[in-house]
This record gives sequence, C-alpha cells and structure tokens, in this order.
Amino acid sequence: MIEYYDLGPDKKLNEIVMAGSHDAGITGGGSNVQTQDRDIYEQAKAGVRIFDLRIALATTGGTHDGAKLAELKAFHADKKLVSNRTTTRHVGSLGTTQQVERSKLRGGAFGMNLSNMLSQAKRFVDENPNEFLLLKFDKSTNWLLIAEACVNYLDSALYTGGGNLNTKTLRDLRGKVVPLFVESGMQALRSANVNGPGIGILGIKNMKDDKGGYNDRYEGIQYYGKGGTNPFSPFKKTKQNVTKQSDLMKKGGQGNPAVMGMMYWTSTGLFESIKDRNDGMWTQPNVDKLKRMWSQGLEQAIQDRAGKYAQINGFGGGQRLKAFLPNFVMIDFADPTKCGEIFELNTTPVTVMVDAFGLGQHRIRQA
Repeated sequence: MIEYYDLGPDKKLNEIVMAGSHDAGITGGGSNVQTQDRDIYEQAKAGVRIFDLRIALATTGGTHDGAKLAELKAFHADKKLVSNRTTTRHVGSLGTTQQVERSKLRGGAFGMNLSNMLSQAKRFVDENPNEFLLLKFDKSTNWLLIAEACVNYLDSALYTGGGNLNTKTLRDLRGKVVPLFVESGMQALRSANVNGPGIGILGIKNMKDDKGGYNDRYEGIQYYGKGGTNPFSPFKKTKQNVTKQSDLMKKGGQGNPAVMGMMYWTSTGLFESIKDRNDGMWTQPNVDKLKRMWSQGLEQAIQDRAGKYAQINGFGGGQRLKAFLPNFVMIDFADPTKCGEIFELNTTPVTVMVDAFGLGQHRIRQA
C-alpha cells in the first residue's frame, strides 16, 4: 500500500503530490456515468487521498411515521438533469424527519450512501493511523445534513485542528479525515449559525475564481484548477483535457506559491463509456503526457517564481525550492497502478528539477 507518511512527517500538504478520485462515489450506473469501480476504503488503499463528492438527497422507498424515506447519496449528473424540491423526508442514516431538498435525476445516476462512504473513510484511517483523507464536497444540497453526517460517522477520526491546511504537515493530519466544503456549503453553515471549523468542517476555495487572493488565515484548502471537458464533444477527449489542464497549470503558477494545484486527468462525457476512454488515457504514451503536463505546470511555476516569489527553505538537512505545485491529480477508476504513477511524482529529486529548469542561472530571493 502507498504510504504518504513515508515522504516525511514534516512534509507540508502543499509540498506533496497525491491521487484524487473524481466523482468518488459513483461505482455504478450506465457506462457513460460510472467513474469508479472501488468503494472509498479500497480507493484509499489504492492510494487516493482526496475524494470529490457530490451529495444529494434521494427518496429510497418506504415510509417512517408517514414520511417517505430518503438518504444522502453521491450523484453524477449534469445540473440540467437535476430537479430539486423542498419537502419532508425521513433520513434513516441520521434518524431525523424534517424539511429537506429532495433531488430527482432525469439522467446520470445516484451512487453510494454518504453514511457508508464516511464509515469506510474512518475505517481506513483507523487501520492506517499515519495516513489522512480529504473529502471535498461540491455541487451538493442539504449542507447541514452533510455536516451532521460527517460529525456523527467520522467520530474520533474527524480532524478538528482547524487552520490553513495548505501548510499543515502530514504529522498534523495523521489518522484523520478532513471534510472540506466549498463556499456555498460554508455559507449554508454560517446562515444556520453553525461554526464549520468549530465542528470539524473546513472550507476549500478555488483561487481561479477568487479575487481576494491567498489568505494564510483561511481555515481549509486554497487551490487552483478546474476539471471537465465538453460533455457534448465525445471525440479527442485526451487532447481536450491536455490542452485545458496545461493552460490551467501555467496560469496557476502565476499566483502565490503556497496555493495548491489541482489537475484533472479525466474525460467525462455524456455519450460514451467513461471507462473505455479512461483506459485509453492510461496507455503508456498518455501516461507520459500526464507526467509531462504535470512537469510543465511545475516548470512554469518555478520559472515564474525564480525572480519574484521563489523561496529556498531548509528541509531534511538540505535545501528545497517552494513553488506552486500541481498537488492533486484527479482521476477516474482509481487503482494501485494509476495511484502509483502519481505517487512517483513525489520522488523526482529537487536537484534534478532545479538543474533541468536552469535555476542556477537565476538569483532566487527569499519571499
């Protein structure tokens, strides 16, 4: 099993590269919907450390004291295919009957129950107490119920240390699961007078669309990146993805070096098998493209930093260049081989990178 703690307990989160699971909870549905074939526990064992989760409330059949039963589930569908309605439901996993936002899908699919995914995440860190998991919640509804589920089901495995996760170390996060809500989720908590960080729910903010800039007091993760190819254009998905991600990684390299990078190696569409396309993206020539694209993002960042923002910090008895890094590589159908390819990006010697990028010709200043 891949163990990130072996990279060094004092490694900061924004100094490592990890595999991420795109639409992590969708292990079934049609071939043009399914994105994973392992549950959360098995994905974590394979090497995934950040999980992309989109959660909605689905009616499941049956009643409890006159209220229809429903559960929080992962879902994968274009927003145009989702209809939401405020109604009363009994959420069995939380033992509560209340007004909720119920979702129906006219396409796509629901996936695993949130309660099961949280239980599997807790099991993984309980069995591997040096490791950590990040759960990124986006495009979801019923944020208060999601927060309640995270607190209840993660229990002792819930990270409650708060703070800026970009600069937290692997030692800080060991044995913990960190739920991360996008701004709409954090706003929903604030509107209900719930202190997210106070109960173990932190934020995750995409700097691509944020005009405020990096804030070292932000409680959560600040990153740069965006996934997705044109769902209505089924051809040349790998080329579409390389073009988009290469451009994003170059732009990401022009910001604060503490910001984390999120790169997508996915090819989701509406018309054909995601797995078939995904298998094509993991042929050796395309794996080489992935690594080249990742390296180009780092190279651009280092070149931009060299005269302005680059920092040389002591670490492990040596010197280390701090620059924007494509930290998260989001993938479909995560398995040990794919996660291993991504983990290997952590082992590229800094001296080789510095030599390859000609940094000896630059004067690097303390930021």
